[in-house]
Amino acid sequence: MLRTTALLLLLLAALWSAPAGSAEALRVEAVASDWLASEPPAEGWVEVSLPDNWQPRWPAHDGVVWYRLRWQQPAPQEGLGLYVEYVNLAAEIEVNGALLARDPQRVEPLSRLWNSPRHWHLPTALQRSGENTVLIRVSGFAAYAGGLGPVAVGEAAALAQRQVQAQWLRQGLAHISVGIGITLGLFFLLLWLLRRREVAYGWFAAQQLAWFPIAWNQIALSPWPFASTHAYQSMTTVMLMVFSGCWAMFVLRFCEQRWPRPERALWLLLAAASLAMVLAPDGSKREVRELLLVLAVLVNAGVNLLFVALAARSGRIDHRILAGFALLSLFAGVHDALQVMGLLGGETYYATLTLNLTVIGVAVVLAWNFARSLRRIEGFNAELGHRVEAARSELADTLQRQHELELTHARLSERIGLVHDLHDGIGGKLVSSIASLRQAPQQPLPASAVLDMFEDLRDDLRLIIDGASAQHYGQDTFADLLAPVRHRLGRLFEAHDIDVDWRLEGLDGLRLRPAQGLDLLRVLQEGLVNVFNHSGARRVEVGIAADDEALRLEVIDDGRGFGIDAQAASAATAGTGLRSMRARAERLGAGFSIESSQAGTRLRMILPLSPALREPDATAPR
Repeated sequence: MLRTTALLLLLLAALWSAPAGSAEALRVEAVASDWLASEPPAEGWVEVSLPDNWQPRWPAHDGVVWYRLRWQQPAPQEGLGLYVEYVNLAAEIEVNGALLARDPQRVEPLSRLWNSPRHWHLPTALQRSGENTVLIRVSGFAAYAGGLGPVAVGEAAALAQRQVQAQWLRQGLAHISVGIGITLGLFFLLLWLLRRREVAYGWFAAQQLAWFPIAWNQIALSPWPFASTHAYQSMTTVMLMVFSGCWAMFVLRFCEQRWPRPERALWLLLAAASLAMVLAPDGSKREVRELLLVLAVLVNAGVNLLFVALAARSGRIDHRILAGFALLSLFAGVHDALQVMGLLGGETYYATLTLNLTVIGVAVVLAWNFARSLRRIEGFNAELGHRVEAARSELADTLQRQHELELTHARLSERIGLVHDLHDGIGGKLVSSIASLRQAPQQPLPASAVLDMFEDLRDDLRLIIDGASAQHYGQDTFADLLAPVRHRLGRLFEAHDIDVDWRLEGLDGLRLRPAQGLDLLRVLQEGLVNVFNHSGARRVEVGIAADDEALRLEVIDDGRGFGIDAQAASAATAGTGLRSMRARAERLGAGFSIESSQAGTRLRMILPLSPALREPDATAPR
């Protein structure tokens, strides 16, 4: 982009210093006529100089002005050319009575060749010895500086080079401005849509989009889509009002300023001015347009000066960079406005060039702010990295302490579990053995009976050891774990003439987690030991049934009940065995209840199951 700007400045300098070649001295005359005149009037010719704007001479004339240019040469010349820098707005050109060029539309809507430099090579057949004449019929409006630009006759190659340079300055810059304006307008619009906080860039996008029809005015060849030149010029004036307002909003937001009342007043003023331009009659459009151009110049000048003041006060480099471009745009805007109003000669406008430079400045500032934000982000990332590392170290220490606490908790849990297992297993067996000895105090038990008691204690100790091992391996099904418990307890009840009815359903293929299986067996064992020690029952029913949803355990006896409800029974007995059963049920997440009366006691526990606990080849309930 910087290279493009440099190239444009070089072209501008080349144009200013470009020679016209060996141009012949031209005598120029002009005469006014109506829109439909096909021949110039015979009288009324006045001598003029080029470039010419006929508004001061014929203030209210809208229509055709004929320009007659004459030069002397001794004989036709090879390599002679004709150069016309611009025609405002459309023209028909003859050389020595022969038609050289004719614009497509010479009545409304007029062609717009006002910014198009043109060049022709003059054949010797069109030239004369002595006086030669170029007749140019120009159609235009006094309100829009109707007239004719510089014309030169001279060496064709030099004039062609001059035409190329002028074309770059007048049309090339405009095309570049349109392209840059649309591209960056859409870019900043997208930037604003993605980051609504960047309000300044949203206003800059609106400014660029508003400038598009103004820049297009320099390259458009017809007033389409408008039906007349007046409508087209009204549109460009209205867009100039919009452009001025958007520029003011950009400057305020870029400098982080909000002035609600002045902003509202500015937009009301620009809206009223735009409405006045649209509603003004054709005869008054020139006066209204010039007044609005003065208004736009004053608004932009004030905004640019305000920008300089705010930038000086803030001290920010990005503000000062754009403020410098704003001053450049101020000078260009004043120059162009004076030229449009006819107070300054020429048809070369610099607002397009300075606007391109301003756009480049905004891009530079955007890159500057992006780099600065990137540096802040990098610094934040570095600081965040240090904090994350510190947090990671602190977390590692915390996890280490937590791990040590969990190990301590696990050891305590294992000890408590071992105590419960000893109580529920060996403790219950010791109680039953002591009870057996007390029932026959006078008659010593045979050695075989004592041996059976020790074997039962050994088996119970083995159950505890097997249960602890099962917590690591979990190889047996629940039916396998239940079999030795059922066998021992069955022998105990049988030895004391207590009838036990076992009902087992759906246990084949059921694998519980080791801790679950051991807790279930302990609850069952503790319940049956309580029946044996305290109930005086003669019949016990044990039901264990499993399906896809739950495992249900019931122990029903016909002995002496608590005579109170289950909750009261828990509080009343408050023994280690009952507390152990309830604690194990809570650990399993199972429902636990005891219903007791003088007619007997019912212990019930329901453990929810997952279908994944059952092997695929499970057989039917036994």
